[in-house]
Parts: sequence; C-alpha cells; structure tokens
Amino acid sequence: MLIIIFLDQYSKIKVLNYMLTHSEELILLPFLNFTLVFNSGVAFGIFRDFGQLVPHIFSFIGLAFGFGLILWAIINKKHYYAMTLISAGALGNAIDRIRLGVVIDFIDVYWQNLHWPAFNIADISICMGACIFLYNEFYEGKKRKGLK
Repeated sequence: MLIIIFLDQYSKIKVLNYMLTHSEELILLPFLNFTLVFNSGVAFGIFRDFGQLVPHIFSFIGLAFGFGLILWAIINKKHYYAMTLISAGALGNAIDRIRLGVVIDFIDVYWQNLHWPAFNIADISICMGACIFLYNEFYEGKKRKGLK
C-alpha cells in the first residue's frame, strides 16, 4: 500500500513540477498525453463547483474510507489485495486534497477528439481494486452456488 501511495505522490509531484515550468501538455503516444488537471471534485470532476468546504469534506471521507476498508478486510479476512488497492488510491487522493485542496490528475487517454477524463495512479489503483473485488465476489458466488 505504501508503495502505491509513494508512486502516486511522486508521479504527481514530478508531473506538476514539469508541467508548471515547461508546458501544459506532454504528448507520449498517439492516444496518451500527460495533461495537468486540478480536480476539485471527486471522480471525473463531479461536485467541483460546490464550494471551498468540499475538499475538506472529501479529504475526511477519503481518509475514513481508506482506513475503513483496511479494517474491514482484516476483520472479514478476505479481499486483502482489492481493499489494499482501493485504500491506497483513496489515501493518495486524500493526501492531495489535504495538501493542495485539489487532486492532481494528469493521465489523458484519448482517441481523435474523444478524451476520457484525466486520471492518476491513485485512480488506477482504485479501479484495479474494484475490478479484483468484483471478480472475486462473482467467482465466490459461483462456487457457493456450485456452478464452478
């Protein structure tokens, strides 16, 4: 978990420093850019226009959620990897909100003029953890029903 948080924070600091001194966009591949985005909302910028108190509320929610998932996994003795990935992502983004009041997003995946909302390593970790959790729940559900 600490490795993911470190990679997330390190990448954000490096991209922020580079982008602020060199350019707004770094073209890596025909479908991938690094583009600096300050996200004051939650997933994909939702709630970004709700005022100054929002980053503090979401910081608290992110911290509680991150530590809560770890505790849940320990108590229930299952889904350690999935909950660790989700928690690391939640904590990585909460650190940004506490430190800066916004989350730094920079990975821009696109095709022609169609862009997915910018994201970061913490977001990737959350999505991977959610996918692992859903896969495990689906697989365990099949085993319980005797389908596998």
